[in-house]
Amino acid sequence: MRVDGPASSMPDDLSAYRVFDRKKFVVIMAILLSVLAVGVWTGLDRVAAYVKQMEELAAIEPLKAAATLTQLLQTLAILNGIVLSLLAIWIIWHGWKGRQTASMPPKGSWILEGQRIWTGESAVRVAQFTIAVGVLLAVLAVVSSLILWSLGDTL
Repeated sequence: MRVDGPASSMPDDLSAYRVFDRKKFVVIMAILLSVLAVGVWTGLDRVAAYVKQMEELAAIEPLKAAATLTQLLQTLAILNGIVLSLLAIWIIWHGWKGRQTASMPPKGSWILEGQRIWTGESAVRVAQFTIAVGVLLAVLAVVSSLILWSLGDTL
């Protein structure tokens, strides 16, 4: 539902955005969250089985178990760095586009029906904050990956 008037946060021209229906969004998110919950549950079961295997291996061959755990932590460090860095790049790009267009979310983005859109100076401030969050996430990606890598080296 669109409200016109001075208190409206919706611009007059929504043709620059791809508008997504809220009801469809809720249904899609419910399905995705259900799939994610099943995936996490399955993943936790596999981790529990892996921990049991590692405990058995540590009792028989502790050096081999330590080497396996080191390799696992280093692989996790690399995957952590890749995933968080890609997310940081996407957030920074999103903020950069919002800063360029002086619209947040940036023009051309998907928005929910009735979503607030900032324009002008307030949009630039939101975009700069988004860029700062992306930079902080990039720093977190590097630091957390280095910590995981060094944990693997201590074994």
